[in-house]
This record gives sequence, structure tokens and C-alpha cells, in this order.
Amino acid sequence: MPRPVLNAQVRLVLNPVHTSAVTATITGPDRHLARATLAEHGFRWTSDTTMALAPIDHDEPHYADQAARALRESGTAVVIEPALQEEIDTEWTYGNYPMHWLNQDEIREVSAEAQRIHDDIAAGRRTIHLVLRQFGSVS
Repeated sequence: MPRPVLNAQVRLVLNPVHTSAVTATITGPDRHLARATLAEHGFRWTSDTTMALAPIDHDEPHYADQAARALRESGTAVVIEPALQEEIDTEWTYGNYPMHWLNQDEIREVSAEAQRIHDDIAAGRRTIHLVLRQFGSVS
């Protein structure tokens, strides 16, 4: 059975100011599902019709591609700007990654956990306690 086509469209582009970030513009009356899907894939609200993706690992093309696939599966029309599509099609490696024994999927798992910790701190769901020690003066 074919999936219903929603009356929404998402346009994904590289952000003109923060060039590694991706901006999603959502149009059409059925925007709620598209916004929820984008949020699930790491996009954050900037306005009612715009969301931005800028994860800490700078792997925006990968996450934008995952979001585009999920949106299309849900029946949302997706347009990807050619410059972003080129970035999606170019698989890159993690230079100087401290856990060189991990493969790319494992590195993305570690990065995803780091992103969750970052987001929890930013949202106030996690607190970091800093303990300062004072050492005696050296004569």
C-alpha cells in the first residue's frame, strides 16, 4: 500500500554563515510531522518554519541525510541543495580521532552519546560539579 503524501516540503541547505551547519526550511500545512522528525534527528528550532542542525561532531551531512531519509519515508517531500548533497556523497574520515581502533559507525555511536550529554547539560537535565582543591604554597 503506498504511503500518503503529506502536504509539507523540507528544503535542506548548508547554512551560509556557519558553513558546517545545515538549515531546514519547512513549508506547507502539514509541518508538524516534519518538525518532529527533524527534531528527532538533532535539528533545533530557530523559527516556526526553520530548524538548524549543528552537532558537536560536525558530521552534519550524515545526520541531514538520515533525517531526509526518515522524512521521505513518512511521505514528506525533501529537497537537498546540491552543495549539501555533495557533502553527503563525500564520505569523510575522522582525522586525529583518539580512539583510532573504532570503525566509523562506532565513532558515530560515541559521538551520539557525547551529543546527548552536551544536550542534557545545555537543557539543565545534567549538572557538572566542579571541585577545586587548594594546594599549599610552595616556598
